[in-house]
Amino acid sequence: MTNSNSSPTESGTEAAENVAGPANHSLLKKGGPDDILLLAYKKVEKKLEGALKVHLSNVVDCDMAVEVGESAKLSFKDWLAGQENDSVYLKFQLGALENPILVRVARTFLTASVDCFFGGQFDGNIQSTGELKKSEIAMVERLGGAIATGLTESWSTLFETTVRYSCCIYDKDEIELVLEDDNVLVSATSIELSGHEIAAFDVVQSLDGLIAVEPQLNRPHLREVNAVDPVWKADLKDSVEQIYLPVRSVLARPTMQLSELSRLAVGDILPVAPTDNVPLIVGDRVFAHGSIGEQSGGVAFKISNFL
Repeated sequence: MTNSNSSPTESGTEAAENVAGPANHSLLKKGGPDDILLLAYKKVEKKLEGALKVHLSNVVDCDMAVEVGESAKLSFKDWLAGQENDSVYLKFQLGALENPILVRVARTFLTASVDCFFGGQFDGNIQSTGELKKSEIAMVERLGGAIATGLTESWSTLFETTVRYSCCIYDKDEIELVLEDDNVLVSATSIELSGHEIAAFDVVQSLDGLIAVEPQLNRPHLREVNAVDPVWKADLKDSVEQIYLPVRSVLARPTMQLSELSRLAVGDILPVAPTDNVPLIVGDRVFAHGSIGEQSGGVAFKISNFL
């Protein structure tokens, strides 16, 4: 028997409204709680210009100007589809994070770097096609190390980490990145060699990678929560002040020939020149200087200055 008082079945539209959708992360939303991530990453980009200039110049052995453009939010698939076949792609690992940093290196810059490395100059017309030469493959490894060092210094503005060069991919169709969010931040980087500008790099940072970095950042709105417990701080200071350290002073450091040392006998006197600059040593470090005197019938050390 059907109960006429039973509730009607929800319509398909109403049921869909009650189903929780995927989390909508607020990264890149102006004024959102994660807006600090973009501000933090801009610090990395700002530092990257100088770091790349120093380390790439050392590798190529040629002065250059580097300009890292402001990052743009793009779909990774769209960015990759727009790349031509005259580039190589370097992958870098940021600390222990799973998401890599990808750097596209233009073939023109790679070839120009080889020429400059061997004492030539970039004339603005270099064209290199086909398979990479051995010299270009060797230069890829050099550039990978230099870029990794530059990225490490740049990310150090936020937290201590290491960026490692992982590998080079020579065909864009072989690039496989597993991203929850397909959007990436792309910083177009231009480099001037021998007075000619090259669209040399694209630095590609995934949004997944930024979100993974977030817990390691000292975000301003968490500083109050993360404030040091004053009681714990006082107890720690008191405990540290109770630690015993060996303290010693050296009156003299005479030198003797081995023959003189072998003739020493009980009762011999070694002359010690008076000095007002006796070191006071704590552990293995000179802590202060002073002079030796007498107090209450005993030998005493009078401090004259601290180091």
